[in-house]
Amino acid sequence: MRIILVASVTGALVVVGATVFRSCLSSLDLLGRWRGVPALVLTDEKGDRWVLDPLKGQPLSKFKNRGDKLGPPLLVKTDSWIENGEVSIGLIVQGQAGEKYVGGARKNGKWQPPPRLSIVDEAGSVLESGMFRYG
Repeated sequence: MRIILVASVTGALVVVGATVFRSCLSSLDLLGRWRGVPALVLTDEKGDRWVLDPLKGQPLSKFKNRGDKLGPPLLVKTDSWIENGEVSIGLIVQGQAGEKYVGGARKNGKWQPPPRLSIVDEAGSVLESGMFRYG
């Protein structure tokens, strides 16, 4: 009887401890997300949900303390460089407050494929084509 009582009390303590621990983690996670720049979310006319994630490490207080409004209109720029004979073109997506977003979108929870690229001459002939690569 004593062993059953000890096991029951231990089991109850484990359940209570796990619940408290989980709620603490949830609170910390919620605070961490709340303090960072939020994702941009839009549902289009077809009902598809599009998400543009912010770059990590941008504290929300940096923008809110100045009274800046986050989000659109967005400024999209490129950054390019040559390394080992390969041309890299990076995408910079910036909100009106200066916050930055990841250069790719999720549609209904799935990352969309990178865009295609074609290099054409003056006559419209395709000289080279391919697909951008993320990363």
